[in-house]
Amino acid sequence: MSTRSIPPQPVLPDDPGPWSGILDVLQRRGMRPGRRRAEPPNGLMIMPPPHTELELAGFDPSLGIAGTDRVKVISAAREPALGLTTLDGDRIQGIARLITRTWALSDLKLVGEDRSETDPAANLPPAAVLSDLADGELPASAVLAPGGQVAIVPVYETPRIYSLVILRTQDRGICRVIRWARAGTWSQDGKLLVIGGEWGLLALEHAVVAGGE
Repeated sequence: MSTRSIPPQPVLPDDPGPWSGILDVLQRRGMRPGRRRAEPPNGLMIMPPPHTELELAGFDPSLGIAGTDRVKVISAAREPALGLTTLDGDRIQGIARLITRTWALSDLKLVGEDRSETDPAANLPPAAVLSDLADGELPASAVLAPGGQVAIVPVYETPRIYSLVILRTQDRGICRVIRWARAGTWSQDGKLLVIGGEWGLLALEHAVVAGGE
């Protein structure tokens, strides 16, 4: 077992709004940092809203759950995660190809990893198609927030665009879309949301704003 982690990237704390993408993905499409180039920061970048028949509700401050209103990016990690689960003791577990890792929830410090000959990622439920979320039961890939009013669902907006959708479970109104994120999990109080993908992890903290919660 190894706990030697890749040094984390700096983060941009600002929330660009309910329709966003992972900054790291776009940056690396243009150029990769080298020995003489500083590692660029990660965070969220503004994106167009999705094309869908579901209601684009946007931020809902009444819910009080990270991701349904403004957030602040507080930390990052560069180990990939295709599935995320909250554990007891302020920890989260992430699944990638042939490896399971555990991080401290508060600062995303890597605290353990387990490599296996069998691929734990092979058992992850597939992402849903965005248009299929309008009716019926939520897919097996959905992760409910504390209280059950909100869920994270990995989706394909199109065959080439994958995203995380945060929606209200009662009416399927979409509060937030984060493109190029594949997994998410909340802290037990719902005030911290960790999202992940091939690019690594970001921790998003529920932001208290003037006049809000």
